[in-house]
Amino acid sequence: MKKILIALVLALLAAGGAFADFAIGVNGALYMGSEELQAATGQSIGEAFLSGEGIYYGLMAEFLGKYMGLGGAFMGSKYMSATLGPMYDLDLNAYIAAHVLGSRFVIDPSVEAGLGWIQKDKTPANDDDPDNPLAATFYWYLGGGLELNIWRLGIFTKFIYHFPLGPAWGAGDLSGIPLEPFALKPYKIIIGVKFIFG
Repeated sequence: MKKILIALVLALLAAGGAFADFAIGVNGALYMGSEELQAATGQSIGEAFLSGEGIYYGLMAEFLGKYMGLGGAFMGSKYMSATLGPMYDLDLNAYIAAHVLGSRFVIDPSVEAGLGWIQKDKTPANDDDPDNPLAATFYWYLGGGLELNIWRLGIFTKFIYHFPLGPAWGAGDLSGIPLEPFALKPYKIIIGVKFIFG
């Protein structure tokens, strides 16, 4: 896991010289299955983000060219499981984005593709097998987004579709619970804000 994170950071830093601007920000993500998406409304999605229920929070960074971007993000969620105790979920990804009208244009629609890793595990203080998550999978994804740029401030939203790379796997006893409920949900809605340097 640490090797994956180091490789992503080094790749982003190595590529950074080819881009004029750099953005860093915060984001939140709501993960949804097909039935959840069909039942969702703009109001229910907004209420989920306002309450924080089921939202993963984290940081993002992106090197920006005029029309292309290379970025990465991590998002996580800590919570209490009734059967397993203190838990956390973690989602790491790296992506390439095409900014259709320009990365600094006031209205910035974009499309992106990326690779990621998502896992579920006990918190480090509660984990008797820290080298192996309870459940995890690699994935790749396609998505689209829309951003409002006001000088150096960007407010954005994205809609992502995940494609798991292989089945979910895990270690340890999940008390008879199959891994499938812990697998990657197909949809992700992201809302965030970033500051652009350059």
